[in-house]
Amino acid sequence: MLSKLANLAALTCLCALAAPALAADPIVLKFAHEAPETAIKGQSAKKFADLVKEYTKGSVVVEVYPGGQLVPTVDEIRAVARGQVDIIAPYTSYFSSIDKAWDVFYQPLLYSSPEDAVQKLAGPVGDELLSRLSSRGMTGLAIWHDGPVYLFSKGAPIKAPKDMTGRKVRVAPSRPLEAGLGSVNATAVAIPATEVYLALQQGVADSVLTTPTYVGPAKWNEVLEYGNKLMFGQGGYAVVANQKSLDKLDAQQREAFMRAAKEAEQWNHGTALENIRQWEQRLQDGGMKWTESTDADKAAWQSFAQAAESAQSPEAKALIEKLRK
Repeated sequence: MLSKLANLAALTCLCALAAPALAADPIVLKFAHEAPETAIKGQSAKKFADLVKEYTKGSVVVEVYPGGQLVPTVDEIRAVARGQVDIIAPYTSYFSSIDKAWDVFYQPLLYSSPEDAVQKLAGPVGDELLSRLSSRGMTGLAIWHDGPVYLFSKGAPIKAPKDMTGRKVRVAPSRPLEAGLGSVNATAVAIPATEVYLALQQGVADSVLTTPTYVGPAKWNEVLEYGNKLMFGQGGYAVVANQKSLDKLDAQQREAFMRAAKEAEQWNHGTALENIRQWEQRLQDGGMKWTESTDADKAAWQSFAQAAESAQSPEAKALIEKLRK
């Protein structure tokens, strides 16, 4: 009898020791993105991972792999759909290849300011864009912002559409923006971001449609002299997870995970706006000359915006109308 009690006591001790070890074995989700850890996307990814760990009490861990360590940017959407990675946050323009509605980010003059863009896209339109991904095996978690798409140039400022004639403008792939450039006799130039600095030096391009938050870190301001603060679009990222990866979470974990996603999104919005202000000032302090268009100039840019809108898909046009209300 004593022997049985001793064995039972030993077994109980072993189970007690094993229980913490089992409980400490978390669900690990891999978050792949191409940005440096110091960029707004890298900072937002870290914030999200920290919140997931906190709110799930360590039962779910998001491992962040910045700098394109796991998969190239162009392959991220395919990789998350297949479950090769669990979470991604590519530039919104990459989603246009599977859903043209995402071109709503690149409708010129639709947003009056970065604050306006953040507010509008945090509402029903942003929710609709994210929900449209569910049919492709993905769950949209959040929209993170980077900065406003401005027009930067060298040689001379660009205030009005007439100043665009003959310009060679580097732009990320965007059918609406390319249509707008064609309407003002400018040429859209497709150049990888890593080659833009040299292209500007050599005259392959003389202007860029991009965000101040990218120009600064990439040091393109060393070869660009002027910036026009009219908003040609809003740069941002869609945070997306593989649906089957999220199915691994129990109800309590999923609730905590989604809470972390929402709070990280809110943190990004506030941080991004401050980041924009800081980089605009830093660019100006470094010699960038910001140009202001007159009311007549702004009215003239409407033809550019109309050409871009004519190239938008029916789905994007419907969202554009919702944002204008």
